[in-house]
Amino acid sequence: MKNFVVALDGPAGSGKSSICKLVASKLGFTHIDTGAMYRAVTLEALRRNINIDDEAAYVFLKDTRIVYKDNKIYLNEEDVSEEIRTSEVTNHVSTCCKFAYVRDLMVEYQRKSAQHGKVLMDGRDIGTVVLPNADLKIFLTASPEVRAKRRYEEITSKGIEATYETILEEIKVRDYKDSHRDIAPLKKATDAILLDTSDLNMDEVSNKIIELINERLNSMENYMDYDLKKLKVKDQVKGTVIQVHEKEILLDIQQETEGIMYLDHYTNDKSISSFYGLVKEGDIIECEVARISNEDNDGHRHIYLSRLHQLSKLAFQEVLAAKENNEDIPVTVTNLIQNKGYSVEYKGNRLFLPLSQAPQDLKIKSTLVVRIMEVNEARKSAVVSRRVIDQEIYQEEKAKELDSIQVGDVLTGKVVKVENFGLFIRFNYNQGLLRLNQYAHTFTKDITALVHVGDEIEVKVVGKENGKLSLSRKALLDTPYEAYAKTVKVGQTVKGKVTNKLPFGLLLELAADVKGLLHHSEYSHNPNDNFNDFVKIGDEVECAILKMDVEQEKISLSRKALMDNPWTRVHAKNGDIVNAVVTEVTENGLLVDALGVDGFVPASEALTENQNGTVKDYYAAGDQISCEVIEIKPAEWKLRLSIKRIKEQEERKSYEQYLESEETTVTLGDMFKDTLK
Repeated sequence: MKNFVVALDGPAGSGKSSICKLVASKLGFTHIDTGAMYRAVTLEALRRNINIDDEAAYVFLKDTRIVYKDNKIYLNEEDVSEEIRTSEVTNHVSTCCKFAYVRDLMVEYQRKSAQHGKVLMDGRDIGTVVLPNADLKIFLTASPEVRAKRRYEEITSKGIEATYETILEEIKVRDYKDSHRDIAPLKKATDAILLDTSDLNMDEVSNKIIELINERLNSMENYMDYDLKKLKVKDQVKGTVIQVHEKEILLDIQQETEGIMYLDHYTNDKSISSFYGLVKEGDIIECEVARISNEDNDGHRHIYLSRLHQLSKLAFQEVLAAKENNEDIPVTVTNLIQNKGYSVEYKGNRLFLPLSQAPQDLKIKSTLVVRIMEVNEARKSAVVSRRVIDQEIYQEEKAKELDSIQVGDVLTGKVVKVENFGLFIRFNYNQGLLRLNQYAHTFTKDITALVHVGDEIEVKVVGKENGKLSLSRKALLDTPYEAYAKTVKVGQTVKGKVTNKLPFGLLLELAADVKGLLHHSEYSHNPNDNFNDFVKIGDEVECAILKMDVEQEKISLSRKALMDNPWTRVHAKNGDIVNAVVTEVTENGLLVDALGVDGFVPASEALTENQNGTVKDYYAAGDQISCEVIEIKPAEWKLRLSIKRIKEQEERKSYEQYLESEETTVTLGDMFKDTLK
């Protein structure tokens, strides 16, 4: 075997260089540390004090000599193996190696270095960019914490001051820069073997890599041990490009004659018209024997090669990698398979998208992102789905929307379902329940007559529990009391219908679902009035608003506030003589109008002892009389009068005129003189 190349990639601090040195020394391989080469470039850039963010400033590389030999890196003949490991270089190397100009120069040198012998090359894009046709690809990795610890121990063992926390942060930053750079980002090649060294020491890692190398060497030696007589069509071969022409290339396939490959057997892309710029000498190409000619006059036969089959295999590796990494892939719809689904294309692979997993109204030639669900490697077929992605997006957006919705929020949603117990209201991704009793403050008998599916409705979130939203429309509406309070004010005269008679007053309906209380104390100024005797259910009563408490839904009313209180004008006391008019004669006495109010003369106070019979014998309605006030209580509307006392006083005055005065002497003889005659 003329040449054998191992590509080893991995993130910063994964131990690539140390492991490769150890493996190379054990197996007799040439070790090429590409990372050291980029570090040397960075060191020179820092020394020259250039603007490291300016790609044009790296023209100095044309006059710079960087050599890697004997496990040491030389910059213009100076051994800089230690200096390139400083933190300053480490922090800037990702910036320096991101430019195409720098990478093209380094990659060209690295490829030439790997053309002969057994080579072990490590870096961050060896298997994906520098040596995509390497005989063995290994991706070495470890957790950031493990890599930081290793780097810390390596640096401090050399007497350099460092902190673990700083190194860990630098590694995380470096990982992000390496994996997100535009040119040759750090990533695992699809055909690379992943080797996690987090729990392995250096000897265990090196032994594992040596084992992988030996296995691949044995298989390669068996594979490459052909002989021209045994070589046949469809045999798999590897060739190194030794000549490049416009329409054909010659490849060294380790046979007595070179292999020939034409452009149309190299690519299916019809837009490519030349090999120039497509491949270069030293490139290694996997291909197969397409045809072997008969011997010519000189006894030679020509071997014609093709990589179209490999292209198909490589293309399907992309599908396998996407499935393994659970990556979503972009596809182009090529045609409709009637009643079954769609044929879609991904990097030359024909995949199947079932109708049940496809968006509606999908157009031919349209592109969409899908996920690989099933793979049949033997048939090189796969089933993809867009639906699972849409469902994930939907669930993510639903969760975001739900997190953003808080109790008290006012939202506008669309009615998606109407039930006799309420409405289901949908927002962008979530829906909530608006129960019937939360639709309005008034009783809603038939919600289906008021609301229909598709209607937009504004609601307030009143509950959120276990991902469920409780909604209310009436919380945004004025209560009947609030609406009524906007139309009236305290002191205003209103009318209400009697709906209930209570021991302490009347309930009046002032408007729909609005009631007020007319307390018995506010029915009349006359405390003796009994509303039960004068009012029945359904009667309309006019009254004034005394007080309103909208929150408590209480309205206090007064009828007497609209009535005159004649007692406010009564100014009398016991013993006063007043004039009165008899309004009614009863067995118990006389009802009279006195001082502008109703008064009462009891029968016992209407007749003197000399008057026989009843009050009806002496008085009639309309009689004008004089009375003495014997009891007056304005607060109780009580006025008791007496006729009898006035008459008794008049009789006493008449009698008193016969009594002897101080100037006259009356004898018994004078008094009985007429009798004695």
